[in-house]
Amino acid sequence: MDIRQLRYFCAIAEEGQISRAAQRLHIAQPPLSYQLKLLEEELGVKLIDRTTRSLSLTRAGHVFYQRAEQILGMLRAAADEAKDVEFGVNGILAIGSPPALGNLYFPERIRRFHEAYPYVRFHWREGNTFRILELLESDVIEFGIVRLPVPAGAYESKPLLTESWVVVSRQDDRNWSSRNSLVLEELADIPLILMHRQAGIYCHDMVVDEMKSKGIATNIVCESDNISAILALVEKGLGLAILPESTLSVRPSEDFHRVSIAGCELQSASAIIWKKEKRLSRAANLFLEQF
Repeated sequence: MDIRQLRYFCAIAEEGQISRAAQRLHIAQPPLSYQLKLLEEELGVKLIDRTTRSLSLTRAGHVFYQRAEQILGMLRAAADEAKDVEFGVNGILAIGSPPALGNLYFPERIRRFHEAYPYVRFHWREGNTFRILELLESDVIEFGIVRLPVPAGAYESKPLLTESWVVVSRQDDRNWSSRNSLVLEELADIPLILMHRQAGIYCHDMVVDEMKSKGIATNIVCESDNISAILALVEKGLGLAILPESTLSVRPSEDFHRVSIAGCELQSASAIIWKKEKRLSRAANLFLEQF
């Protein structure tokens, strides 16, 4: 087993298809498939389930993928630290965020940082809070933005914004487009589209629990961990969404109308976090100074 095989396997796991992984790695499909076969034979376990059109990881494959990501992350960190000593700030800075929060905080800071440190390259991974925590734990990223809360004691953090949740409708929805505020009771039996628990248990349960506490009958027609998908369903007229206000940054604001919620404390806090025991690269420490 060598580093190349780990890199190949991670690419296959992330792309879900041999063909896409081969394109990403700039190699032909047959040698990539052969390397996967050699790896499975050496380990004596099946890593990839090939019974479906798109490949999926077996249970053993999931465990191996997490460790392989961790090993590759440590190798990148070792290389970057050695280069920092010799050449100054350079290398790859791997970061992560949910799409909306990343759009809010990263682009301008990355631009400024690149001007000051042009030899640093960024790897920006996106995902919900659960995914960002996974990437942190496997050392794929050095720090990430998450919606709180996260497990106490495991992370250092810098607080970011605390924002209100809003009801989102189509801009041309005659029932809501003229409204600036509402109370939750008005949403009884209205078709709702909510963030899935996978996007953040707190984000999901806070909304549901608040409505239950007020005795409001909920009509949840869809839940998703993808904000773009939620907004697309609102755009198609499936229902109203209840979301943190920053999530609207993933789509043009003129497509939607936001209505504030009166009489309740639906709020979402976010922070930028990193592993408490992890030694951050020089580039990561310098970037964090911008927050």
